[in-house]
Amino acid sequence: MSQPQESDSSLLVVVLDVNASAWAQSPLSLDKALQQLVIFINAYLALNPENKLVVLGASHKECRYLFPADPSSAPPTHDIQVYEQFRTVDVQVLSGVQEMLSSHIDGNEQQSLIARALSKALCHIHQVNQLAVTKIWSRILVLSAGQDSPHSYIPLMNTIFAAQKMSVLIDICKVFGQDSVFLQQAAEITNGNYLKVDTNSEASLLQTLLFICLPDQYTRSIFNAPGNDLIDFRATCFCHKRVVDIGYVCSVCLSIFCQTAPVCSTCQTKFSFRLVKSDSSQSNGATSPNASAMSSLSLKS
Repeated sequence: MSQPQESDSSLLVVVLDVNASAWAQSPLSLDKALQQLVIFINAYLALNPENKLVVLGASHKECRYLFPADPSSAPPTHDIQVYEQFRTVDVQVLSGVQEMLSSHIDGNEQQSLIARALSKALCHIHQVNQLAVTKIWSRILVLSAGQDSPHSYIPLMNTIFAAQKMSVLIDICKVFGQDSVFLQQAAEITNGNYLKVDTNSEASLLQTLLFICLPDQYTRSIFNAPGNDLIDFRATCFCHKRVVDIGYVCSVCLSIFCQTAPVCSTCQTKFSFRLVKSDSSQSNGATSPNASAMSSLSLKS
């Protein structure tokens, strides 16, 4: 496999969590976060004129492209004091976020469709790589403020392993709330960075983006980035979101639970409980107390 070179172009896909309920509880407002994100995007575009950019917005109801926007939308007004490409990106991203917020103003959920956004990002990266003449090094930046969604664990892990196979880095900036176990694993598996932003300082997000997330694959090979030593790779149960060492796994959808249940809450598969007898007890025609106390979870026929 070829190694990244300094002159290689990059493709950056930014996944922005546009969940109004989650941002409402964050000390850093969404408006200030967008201002700092736009500065980071402009700095990325200024590094190399051949760099490509895609911005996706993810809420609790939908996932859409913020940049490039729909060609049918009105073009931004020309400003001679601002570089035209910067102006186009700024206007389309800010207007797209405003449109998403206005269309989902009644939502109270704090779980966004991050897995869907990552899937769409990987599809776009694959399409660009198929059409590209030269090698383009791709990476994904996720700006998250919501909570983990247990129901999206399987599709999220599928996208993580797909990104690993495609050599796509996934950087995570967690702005608010508890650490995301799923996104921590995404950053570690794809050799990206998981960063918890200090929201006590208003400029901490911009500082994190510029110093940690701006370098490309070539620069990171000579860059001493912060490690991910505190990542917990233990599984999280789907029922109570607890980190478990030993649990129960659905044989259909592979959902993990901390306690037995007659019905899988993820795929609605019904289970039946039956006794497991040891070989000695079967030969004697009797069931020992220890054997009768053991049970296994099997699919109901």
